[in-house]
Amino acid sequence: YLKDPYAVMFENQGDVEVASRLTTNALGERIADVPELQLVDVRNPGEVAGGMIANAVNIPVGQLPDRIAELDPRRPTVVYCAGGYRSSVAASLLRQNGFDDVSDVLGGYNAWDEATQNA
Repeated sequence: YLKDPYAVMFENQGDVEVASRLTTNALGERIADVPELQLVDVRNPGEVAGGMIANAVNIPVGQLPDRIAELDPRRPTVVYCAGGYRSSVAASLLRQNGFDDVSDVLGGYNAWDEATQNA
């Protein structure tokens, strides 16, 4: 918990980066246009049992620090969870570990599932 997060951001401006967050439409375009894209599902196995985005690898967010070597930092990477919170944490962790092209999905798998069912 930060008492004054804006003061911390102001004091550390050089360390603050804008996160790349994709809509479900942008993710669909990225999947179609970027064959080397790696998709990382950071949900727990029970959540994944209900479905996942094709060609994604499942690494629950709590396991990501120990399994990060399974991913290629040179490839464009998109992470997602159920709603978007855990994936933003995972994206930050990947950036801290040398992944330059990292995005997460706004609304997560729930938004993706809804968008693709209504397409």
